[in-house]
Amino acid sequence: MIQALISLGVAIVICGAAIRFGDKPARRVGVIMLTGWLASLIVFRNSPRFTDTGLMLIDGLTAALFVWVSLSSRRLWTVVVSAFQLLAVASHLATIIDHRVTINTYMLSLAVWSHGILAVLAFAVWRHWREQRRVANEDGPS
Repeated sequence: MIQALISLGVAIVICGAAIRFGDKPARRVGVIMLTGWLASLIVFRNSPRFTDTGLMLIDGLTAALFVWVSLSSRRLWTVVVSAFQLLAVASHLATIIDHRVTINTYMLSLAVWSHGILAVLAFAVWRHWREQRRVANEDGPS
């Protein structure tokens, strides 16, 4: 439970930074990610044996929205975010199809993909912030 709260805190910080300092695709991804994360907390049922279908539906919708952002922005990092989210959906499906996949493996894979998305989003926000600062320095007083 503590790990989930820490992860939520990291997500809030990174998504908040994306919403505040990112470009349009980063703001969209930040809002989608944070909304999906909060919705997941609402529908999550802690089953020791089975995948969570509510969580899978939220992750599927999130993946579709990430693909939409990727197609509309044409930024490479948005493709990576979409791929990570599609891997999360694939993790849900693998757990449904093959019952030999343990619930711990399932939960770990979801954590890995979501942390990958947060890392890519943090990098995109940092890169946009750096580019804005460079442009401001070029336009500043000479």
